Parts: sequence; structure tokens; C-alpha cells
Amino acid sequence: MRDSIENISQLQKKLNDLQLENQILKNILDKAGLSYHKELSKLRQSGSKEAFDPEQGKRIIHPQAITENMANQFFSMFWGRQDVYAKRSVNKETGKAAYYPQCNNFWTNVCHKKIKDGINCKDCKNRSYKTITKKDILNHLQGNAYNASDVIGVYPLLSNGTCRFMVFDFDNHDKDAEEKDFANSDDTWVEEVESMREICVLNGIEPLVERSRSGRGAHVWIFFDKPIDASFVRKFGFALLDKGAEQINLKSFKYYDRMLPAQDSLPEDSAVGNLIALPLQGKALQDGNSAFIDGNWNAYPNQWETLFNKPRLSQEFLEEKIKEWSNIIDDIAANAAESDREKPWNRMQHFNKNDVEGKLHIILSNGIYVDNTNLKAAMQNRIRRMAAISNPVFYKNQAIGTSNYDTARWIYLGKDHLSGYIQIPRGLQDELWENIKQADIDYEMEDERQQGRKINVDFKGELRPEQDKALKELIKYDNGILHAATAFGKTVVSSAIIAQKKINTLIILESSALIEQWKEALEKFLNINEGLPTYETKTGRVRKRKSLIGTLQGAHDSMTGIIDIAMAGSLCKKGKYHKMMNEYGLVLIDECHHSASETIANVLKEVKAKYVYGVTATPKRGDGLEKINYMLIGPIRYSYTAKEKAKEQGIQHLVYPRFTRTVPPRGVITDKMHPNEAYEIIHNNDVRDEQIIEDVKNCVAAGRTPVVLSRYKDHSEKFYERLKSYADHVFLMTGNNSKKEHRKILEQMHQVDKNESLILIATGSLVGEGFDFPRLDTLFMATPVSFRGVVEQYAGRLNRDYAGKENVIIYDYVDNHIPMFNNMYMKRLKAYKQIGYEFGDGLQTVKQTVNAIYDGNNYSENYHKDLLDSNKNIIISSPVISGSKVYELINMLKEKQMSGVQVTIVTWTPDSYGFGDAAYWMQLHEDMRRAGFYIRTVEEYCDRFAVIDQEVVWYGNINLLAKDKVDDSIMRVRSKGIAGELMEITFRNNDGKAPEDYEN
Repeated sequence: MRDSIENISQLQKKLNDLQLENQILKNILDKAGLSYHKELSKLRQSGSKEAFDPEQGKRIIHPQAITENMANQFFSMFWGRQDVYAKRSVNKETGKAAYYPQCNNFWTNVCHKKIKDGINCKDCKNRSYKTITKKDILNHLQGNAYNASDVIGVYPLLSNGTCRFMVFDFDNHDKDAEEKDFANSDDTWVEEVESMREICVLNGIEPLVERSRSGRGAHVWIFFDKPIDASFVRKFGFALLDKGAEQINLKSFKYYDRMLPAQDSLPEDSAVGNLIALPLQGKALQDGNSAFIDGNWNAYPNQWETLFNKPRLSQEFLEEKIKEWSNIIDDIAANAAESDREKPWNRMQHFNKNDVEGKLHIILSNGIYVDNTNLKAAMQNRIRRMAAISNPVFYKNQAIGTSNYDTARWIYLGKDHLSGYIQIPRGLQDELWENIKQADIDYEMEDERQQGRKINVDFKGELRPEQDKALKELIKYDNGILHAATAFGKTVVSSAIIAQKKINTLIILESSALIEQWKEALEKFLNINEGLPTYETKTGRVRKRKSLIGTLQGAHDSMTGIIDIAMAGSLCKKGKYHKMMNEYGLVLIDECHHSASETIANVLKEVKAKYVYGVTATPKRGDGLEKINYMLIGPIRYSYTAKEKAKEQGIQHLVYPRFTRTVPPRGVITDKMHPNEAYEIIHNNDVRDEQIIEDVKNCVAAGRTPVVLSRYKDHSEKFYERLKSYADHVFLMTGNNSKKEHRKILEQMHQVDKNESLILIATGSLVGEGFDFPRLDTLFMATPVSFRGVVEQYAGRLNRDYAGKENVIIYDYVDNHIPMFNNMYMKRLKAYKQIGYEFGDGLQTVKQTVNAIYDGNNYSENYHKDLLDSNKNIIISSPVISGSKVYELINMLKEKQMSGVQVTIVTWTPDSYGFGDAAYWMQLHEDMRRAGFYIRTVEEYCDRFAVIDQEVVWYGNINLLAKDKVDDSIMRVRSKGIAGELMEITFRNNDGKAPEDYEN
């Protein structure tokens, strides 16, 4: 027995050695640019040595006639949804081809494509999809249409959440690829298809590979013997790819985007999922395309026989394979969320010493280069995966049913070089060292980064304690990000970094409005003891620069090579980089949350400076792509939050919620309202505007300096016209002004005497990064936002220090009867809590310590105390109710009711739930009536709040009479004004009754 074990051990070692030797030889071939995938495929074909046949169409034996029975058998293999299908259509004017779901109302007077109002088919109330018929399938297979308009596509994800096949789509789905019938523009797809085929074969799966219609793309089909839950199929697909990554060198992450079905389930009834064009299309088949091919890329002579003889996988097979590939099969099977399926991905990032022959060789330059010559495929793939992130835009689109046609599931920031190196971003340096250390891998490193040249520079400013902490933490590392709130002094710290490193520096900006600010700050805080550099004019004359600090913007180039400020877009023009870009040893990126944008990202991927730092007040991005910033620049090394800044200022930071009376038109389904429709309701709403205007007037009368922000230029202009006579100086800044005009307006604002009143009205984007007018103390949010970064940026306009500033107030207009805007307000609630704001009551400046923001975990104790402290009345509005919360409230308030406190409950009618047992809700209503509660039922517009004694308000997205959710938020504020607004909106605006008018 021991001998057998030793023999197995020896054989395993020999196998490992052979695999490593094989991989090294493959790497050598890769370096030489020699492809070997087709040769491997030939060996796997049972005895087939046939070379590629240039006459692919002539190889195919076409049946004399395609019968209905053949069409039925064909569709049994490619069985997608039958209640909807798509056909190929070619635009006569542009020549672009696209696939459209077939609709009975297409191009009629109710068709939005004909009306051209921007409403998509999935959102169309008049859609009436056509059912796929045998005739449609026959037309596709026969291919008689001269323009291939009879080509059909099916939707693999069935309406019940199952599918009968999965397919990996290797067509080109980049933007505008439809112009060339989705043909790939390079040959990388060939290697991808070969690798996918190899993965399948190595793991006991017989795929069917189809060369697609264009001839420059492919589909890899895997069939099932019965419908299988799509979420489980996708788990299998991801597991297959993860297993393949241990076996084959995968240089691309597109495999994870190639798989259909592309989602676990359909987000709503109107969604149809992603489509796939069917094979064996008659016209394309004449050229050997839309045809099934062997390992030599030759079309099988008998296409139909090949198709029908292809085995179909069972669910049991999928289950066995996942169990074989993963030790956490129960976890994979039990969880449908994408994040759970990523666990194998995360596990595979750990390095294995046995996957490296000798030392790991690393070079530092404009990224981290790892020599792959002595690495097994598994190790190479682990290194690549460090540079891949899941794309939040993909998952957001998927959740709301928006097409992911040209949106990748994974974003890969690495690159494979023909010289045999895998390049990953500089920001992964810490993680790479940690992985190497944990695996105890020997390595050697070369530093080929640009060290820069020494400059004689000193810091002449004085750092505050928190700025000094930031500086010391940053300079511990060669890269990283300073996250500091508005008015922290990021330019001061940046100047101190330059003085510490004493290396020539390039400062990269995204906004030209910041160039002068940076130049002024550098001149203020630095002594630069260098001679003025010379430059050569176009005529050949040599002249001296006028300043030691150069700038690059558009056609203007006064770069000195000492300290320079450059626009990112000017550093790279038409793919060509500025000749001086890689002469600096230190690079600083201002507002570095923009680094994920294509322009700045391309620059940072080329920068070779040893030191790379970024500064920003809002590292989070609205699109969720902040991980790209961390990869390109480095992790956040020091944070100084807006909450800390607010505390440091020592003044009140208050939010005043102003509930509007805005309601959508009758008959509009508010939860399915398009964002543009929702914004239009408040965009041209005179009643709502009047409320804002009156509030602004009152602020000016109280001696405050407000800024009114709207997302619309015409909205801002309307406010300007209405308010221009209510202050000594009223300024308007919109996109209609040039940058020069903006600078002039800001100069005029700074010249206004502090004793004269001032109002600024602007579109939100124009008072963002770099806007500096410390006098502002009141913000009017005239149109809603939700992203924390925007809220923090807007609030930051008020946070700059100014003599005599006692507090800052945000007037937040809450359109609570429009679900989208109410949800946005809930997100703002969380943002306000995170940046240190509390709730106030308008112009009241006395701090109300009772006001706070809570979540589902910590609100109940204080909420119950308020209920028990009530003296007159309690009104609770909770659309959803539960037995436990209802009976808890009944028992809690018995004593209060006996002392005369009136309790009113506003909730949905039993038929409005759409789930559960209506009789159960009716019983709860009856029990509350018997307990002496007044009940008002509504079918829509049911907010979530409690008003106690017409003064204490609890408002948020917590159902106060239902189960709490940890992530929900609720605010508590003592405000008779807010209480009155809620009562007016809830009662008088609906049926004219006050709470006391309801019967118990």
C-alpha cells in the first residue's frame, strides 16, 4: 500500500514537472508570437489531420429541402422564448444592422420608434410581441432574403427563469460593431474560442462551435436535456471558467462577458433578456459561415447530423462537475447573488509557490511587470486577476433591465506583452508583495521608474496638525491617495510633498478652472530656488521662461520641467503623449476621483514617475468605478472626512427638510416612471418654485448668503428673474457662460462688500470642484440628487471658513410623493449623517440636540420614548404593517390613550399590497380600530413617518409598523413647520379630511 502511495506521489510530481515544462515552452512560443492552439486542436481531433479548407461553403452538403420537421428539431436544440423573438434589420440609410424584437405595433402610429420620443420597446405600453412560428424558423434556415432580413435571434432566458442551452458569444459587441455585422476587428477572438473549446474538452464537455455569420466571430454552444434554472446554469458556467483558469493560460477576461444567459432572472415582466442569433442561416451557410466547425476551423460537411448527434448535458452532470471543482458546493448552490459566485474568483487570487519555477522576476516602471516565462498558467491567471474588477455599471444595468450590449462584466487593467511580461497597475504593489510574502515565493525586483531630477525647493507655509499627519502618512509610500474634505487644504499638503521629495513635479488636472488656483497656491507655499529654464521658439530663437511653474493647456505650452501644471487632455493628443510627460519623478493628480475616465486613465497608465499621489474630497464615484482610481494611483493612505471638518469648524451644520406638495399627474404609475418624466414634473412646477423663492427671500432678509442650485439652465434662469430684485447683488452661472465669464463673475462676487446682500444661482456642475467663495452659508437644493459624492461636494461649498459665519444650512426640498425622488432623499439622509449634518428648523440657529439620523438598528429606543412622551396626538404613516409591530404598539399606547392621546394610523388598503393574505391585513385593521386607533387607508402616496404632538417628526424609509431593515434610514427632528407640511400633504391634499375626521 505504501509503495502504491509513493508511486502515485512520484507520478504526481512528474506530472507537475511536465505541466510546468509544457507551460514554459508555451510561454516561449507566446513570446515569439507563434500560435499553437490550432495545432493542439488538431491533435485532439480523433485522427484528423485535415488542413484548413479555403472553400468552406463548398464543403457543406445541403439537404434537398428543409422540412417543417427539420425546423422543429432545429428549434428543439435552440429552444428560447416562444412569445418573443428578434429579426435582423438593416438601416437603408446607414447600412447598420441590428436585431429588433418583433412587435405587432411596429411602425404604427403608437410605435415610439416612429414617434421618436426616446421610449424603449421594453418601456412601451403599446408593445405586443409576435410569437415565433415555424415559418420564421424555415425562412431563417432557407435564407432567401437578399439582405438577410430573415435572420432570427432567440432569447435563451425563458420567462420562468430557466434555459435549455448556454452559449459563449465571441462576436464583436463593441459600439458600432453592427456596421460590420458584429465582425471582430482583430484575431484575438480565435485564440479565445480555442481556449474555450479546450476548457470544455478538458472537463468532459463536448461543445458545438459555430463560426458566426460575419465569418469573424464564433459561438460555443452547450445544450441541456431539459430546462435548467438559469441561475444554476450560470454558476456552472462561472465554475467552468474558474476551473479552466487553473488549466489554461487565459489572457482575456471577456470570457466572463461571453456567456448567455447573461442574467439569473428577468428583472421585470417587460424584460426579455439578451438575444443570440441562431446558426445554420441559409444565406451565410453558402459561404461556410453560420456553420458548425471542427478543431481545424473547417465546416462539418453534414451540419444537421453534427447538430443532432451533439450530446445534451443533464442537471446531474452540472451538479457533479461543480462539486468536483469546488469545496463549497453548498454555498454556491444556495446563493444566487453575483457576489457569492465571485468567491471562487477571490479564492484563486492566493499564490502557490509550486506554480513558480525559481524566482519571480518583477520590474517596476509605468506599472508592475511580471515575467511569465517560468510561471504556470494558474499563477499567470492569478496575477492577471489582481488587475480585474467587477463592473458596477454592468450589474446596475442588469438590475434595472437595461441592455448590457457593449458593457463588460469585468474591467481588466492589466496587459500581456509579446516580450513575455504581464503588466498590472502600480496601485497593486502592496497587494502583490503581500501575496508573494504569504506564499513564501522568492523574487527579484528591478526599479526602472523615472527617479526625476532634484530641484531646490522649500516649503514656506505652516501645516495644521491634521495636514501634517496627512503629509507624514503619504510620504511613507511611493503612491496613494489623500482623501480630504473641501477646505482641508489639499494644495497646501501637495506643496509640502513637493518640498519633502525635492523632485521635479507634474501636477495633472481635469478642470482648467483650477490651473490658476494651483499656480497661486504653489507660489504662495513654495520657495523654488532654480534658474529660469530656456526654450526654443518656432523660429529657432532661445528664450527664457517667465515662470518656474509651467502650464500645459490646449495649444499653450510653457512647461519648465521643474514644477508644471498640465491638463490631462493636453498630455495626450490623438494617442500621442507629451514629450516631457515621463521626465518627472513626482506626479500629483488633483480631483483624482476622475482618474477612472478614459483620458486620465490613459495618461496614468503611461506615467513612469517613481512617486504618484492623488488628492480628492470625494473618492467615491457615481458609477462605482473608484477601484480603478486605487489601481492607477494607489489606495487611500489618509482620510479627513467632511464630518471631521464640520466638527473642526465648531459651527452648526444643519439640514432643513422642506416637503413639497408635488404629486404626479393622475393615472401615472409612479414606480415605473422614467427619470426624465419625474424631473419634468418638478422642472416646470410653479407652486414648488414659489416655495423655494419664498424661502430664499426669507434667508436674504435674515442676512444670509444663499446659493440656489438646479440641474437645468432654464430653471436657474427662472429663479434669477424672480429673485434679481431681492438682493443687492444677484449672480447667475450656467453653462451658457464661457469659462472667462465664469471667472469674471467670481471676481465680481469677491468684490461685493460683506454688508451688501448677495444671491448666487447656478447649475450644480458649475459650483463643484475648485469653486471657492467662502461667504456662502445657505444652500438651496432646487433639484434632487442622491449620490453621496455630489451631496458632499455641494455641502462643501458652505464649509469654507469665513469671518462671522455661525452656521450653515441646507434647504432640502423633498418630493416625497414621487418614489424616485423620495428614494433619493433617503440616500441623502445617509449622506448628511456621514458628513456631520444635523436637522434644524429653518432659520433657527439654536442647536437642537434631539435631532438625529438613525438606521433600522438604533432608532427604536428613542422612537418609543417619543411615543410614550406624547401628550396630545400621534400620527403614524406606514404603508406596510405586521402583526408583531401592530400589537406591540397597541400594548404600548394603552395608558397614553387613557390619558387622552389620540392615535391615527395611515396605511395601505388590504388590496394594495400585491402579496400576502388580504384577510390578514383586514384583521389587523379591525384590531387597531377596536384598540381605539383612527384608521385611514390609501391606495397610493403613503409615506413613512410619525408625527407626535404636531412637533416631533420621524421621517424616512422605515415602515414603522413592519419589520425593520438594517440599511433603512430615518431622521428625527423637532419642527412644527415640518410637521405641519406633512399633515397638510398627507390629509388636506388628498381628501380634505383632518386626522380627527376619521372614524375608529
